[in-house]
Amino acid sequence: MTKLSKKIDEILKHSINKFDRPVNELIKELKSEREKQFTNYNYWEDLESSDSECYFKFEEIANQSGHSIDIQKLEYLETALFIEDELFALLEMKIIYAFKQLEINIKKIIRHYYQELPNSKPKWHEIERFFKKQNIILNKIHGFQEVNELRLVNNTLKHSDESIDETIMKIEEFKNSSIQNIESLDKFYERIEEFPALFITSLMEIIEKETSNFNQQKIERIAKKATNRMDKDIAEKLIIEIRKKYK
Repeated sequence: MTKLSKKIDEILKHSINKFDRPVNELIKELKSEREKQFTNYNYWEDLESSDSECYFKFEEIANQSGHSIDIQKLEYLETALFIEDELFALLEMKIIYAFKQLEINIKKIIRHYYQELPNSKPKWHEIERFFKKQNIILNKIHGFQEVNELRLVNNTLKHSDESIDETIMKIEEFKNSSIQNIESLDKFYERIEEFPALFITSLMEIIEKETSNFNQQKIERIAKKATNRMDKDIAEKLIIEIRKKYK
């Protein structure tokens, strides 16, 4: 394993999405229960539509024992809809957590390689601007489109009481649907869930290459930045201090 892959492996081990696995199990259980409730509801709906005489016989039998098929149908439907609310909340949390974790990992990388941050809670455009100054263009990195879509959906879910960004409607899963649709939201996350890790890995590889490649152009850029406000005497002192590092 190379020095680079060890660094990537170490950071990725600490950036594994620990939220998805337990939540996925809960989502699976809720989907199964929702399907059961809808199946029960549809059974009686279909029977009433296809054989009303048989349906009313069952309803009469139920009434004699103090029950009602109509009321039971309503309970099946209400339960299924409540489960859908739970499912939406869990999918919403998965997306918000995934983007938050991405932000945390990017901050880890900036600290690791540059020992600084744009500010304590940098916004996405500030992160893009920071890396641009380091000669790294984020939108050219593998996985950028998917993590940017994750960012847009995250922002929309967090600010659902505000107007929806029209860019959301250009995302594949929401072109003919809605961000409030469970199936669409589920398909969206299923498509992009691997990309935050891929993006982080690609970003680290590019940073590693950029920070270790001191060509003439980069040396001139560093020298210009470091001496921008220095007079000659201060610059000479800086040169002396740099030379000391290599004795």
